[in-house]
Amino acid sequence: MKLTKIMALLGPGIVWAATSIGVSHIVQSTRAGADFGFALLSFILIAHVVKYPFFLFGPKYSGLTGKSLLDGYRSVGKWAFYLFLGLTFITMFFVQSGVTIVTAALAMNLFGDMLSLSQWAAVILGIVCAVLIIGHYKLLNTLLKWMMLVLVICSIIAWFAAVGRLGFSPAEGAATIEIGSVAGIAFIVALIGWMPTAIEVSVWHSLWILSRGAKPGPENAKNATLDFNIGYAASLLLAIIFLWLGALLMFGQGQGFANSAAAFAGQLVGIYSNALGDWSWLLMAIVTFVALFSSTFAVADGFPQVWKRAYQLTQPHDATFALDSANKSQHARKGNLVYIAAIGILALGSWWIISDFSADIKALLDFVTTVSFVSAPIYAWLNYKVMMGADVDAQYKPQGIFRIYTLCCLSILTLFSAYYIFWKFVA
Repeated sequence: MKLTKIMALLGPGIVWAATSIGVSHIVQSTRAGADFGFALLSFILIAHVVKYPFFLFGPKYSGLTGKSLLDGYRSVGKWAFYLFLGLTFITMFFVQSGVTIVTAALAMNLFGDMLSLSQWAAVILGIVCAVLIIGHYKLLNTLLKWMMLVLVICSIIAWFAAVGRLGFSPAEGAATIEIGSVAGIAFIVALIGWMPTAIEVSVWHSLWILSRGAKPGPENAKNATLDFNIGYAASLLLAIIFLWLGALLMFGQGQGFANSAAAFAGQLVGIYSNALGDWSWLLMAIVTFVALFSSTFAVADGFPQVWKRAYQLTQPHDATFALDSANKSQHARKGNLVYIAAIGILALGSWWIISDFSADIKALLDFVTTVSFVSAPIYAWLNYKVMMGADVDAQYKPQGIFRIYTLCCLSILTLFSAYYIFWKFVA
């Protein structure tokens, strides 16, 4: 099968992967390897295992019903619908600024410091907004699929080069941070929070499924699930690769990452060229920039899609869209205006935060990932409630061993969150 045909079969699952393979992989996984060696590999595996069913419910529910998870939350109750929107509004500027500031730092590292960090951020946000407003999902989908292909190929090349030069195991040495220390626990929480990404991204995924316009039903759900599983496998593979690279190239050398964004980006790319040779600098500069640029694209589309759908769901005609052609067209135009307004507000708010946090990038990233960690059980429970609702036929609901597995994962996420809150505010 030709590569173009294979790429045509992929869609929202790859957009989901682009959202995931950014800060959590390029930054947090590499930091995990650099500071702890292979010690945190198990946490990356656990995060992928316990979050899997709740991410899966996004494409499966939309594929089966032709509705988004946001529709499903409204079916659970208005409280669930508005709770999700409230949490989204609180976090969206920080999430967007988190991925954009790293992208801007990597752009400065790759193209030079002709612009300041905040100016690079403004340029990147401007490009992203223009592309999304002009091309919407179709253009986003096409761009991200090829970005992800470049990223996977380059990352595998870098891993083979590192292993060939340095061996499979990192140098002997003590962890930069003790796992049981305050800083160690805080970092593990931040790592799991966005590993592979925040669970609320499952709502965006369900909206991207709807953007394809496929007829809902078992076949559509099957294709959406396969597409997602490919993206999820790519996420796990690259998380391991970047942790491995961080461990091989930086662990045991007595150095940590800088706080400022510009220094952080130069350091991130520099460790590869220092260990692998000067030839690798451009390769890794491109790899890291592509990863974060694709993530910035996906996040910048995800939040506005939520507000667009929320607007549609609060209109008198609800989600059925049983309108005559004139009203349907007007309804669509208003939805697009909401999407455009949301992109503009998101970009401006994120840029303002970036202007204040450019001196301490790690603090910003750890904050937003920790919020995702604490709120994960809420989104996981809502996704489970939606899949168990009346919209889904009994044969497609979680049942048997998979239902037990799902409930165990929900319990683990809840215990993680409760333990962190107790540790942070009580103990």
